Amino acid sequence: MKEKNIYAEIQNAIGVNNKVLASALAKRRMVPMIGEINRDMANGLIEILTALDLKETAPITILIGSNGGSVQDGQYVYGIIDTLNSPVDGLVIRNADSMAVDILLHCRKRMALPTASFFLHFTRHKFNVIQDSEKLSEYEIGALIKNMTEGKAERENMYAKRLGKDVEEIRRLFQIGEKYHTEYPAEEALELGIIDKIVTDFKFWK
Repeated sequence: MKEKNIYAEIQNAIGVNNKVLASALAKRRMVPMIGEINRDMANGLIEILTALDLKETAPITILIGSNGGSVQDGQYVYGIIDTLNSPVDGLVIRNADSMAVDILLHCRKRMALPTASFFLHFTRHKFNVIQDSEKLSEYEIGALIKNMTEGKAERENMYAKRLGKDVEEIRRLFQIGEKYHTEYPAEEALELGIIDKIVTDFKFWK
C-alpha cells in the first residue's frame, strides 16, 4: 500500500495546494523560489516575474529557500531580473546556498529572516564536450580553460562589487565554504554584506 503524503493530505483537507498558494502570493507580488535551481524552476519563476512586471511596475519579492543548483539556470534567472522594470527584492526565508546567493545578490534589496542561513563556495563548472577524436585538441582544451577562467573571474567580480570587498576577500570566503562547509547565520551575512537587512515582522498573509 502506498504511503500517504501527510502534507498533501493536509493541503487537500483545507482546500489549498501549491498552485493556490503560489497564486495567493503572486497577488501580493511575492514569488517563491524553493528547492533546486533547475530549468523547470527557472522557467516557472521567470514566467511569474515577467507576468507581474507586465501588470505593473511595483516591487516584486522573491522568497528564497534553496540549496542552489545549475549555474546556467541561475544566470538565466538573474539575467531576467536585470531586465525587468519592476524592482526585484530578495527575502531569504530558509536558506540561500550557492547559486541562490548569486540570484539574491542581483536583487535590489537583500533581506532575510532571523533564522536564515547562507553558504558560499568556489565556482563549479559543468561542460558538455563532444569528443570526435582520441583526445581533445589543444584548441578545445584552451577553449575550456578560457571559459572556466572567464566565468570564475566574472562571478568573483560580481560578488566583490555587491559585497563591497576586494576579490581576494571573496576568494577567502569561498575557500572557507569549501574547506569547512561554513553556513553563515543571518547576523553574519549582514556583517559580510550578503544581505542589507534582517526582517523580524514579515507575514505571508496580511
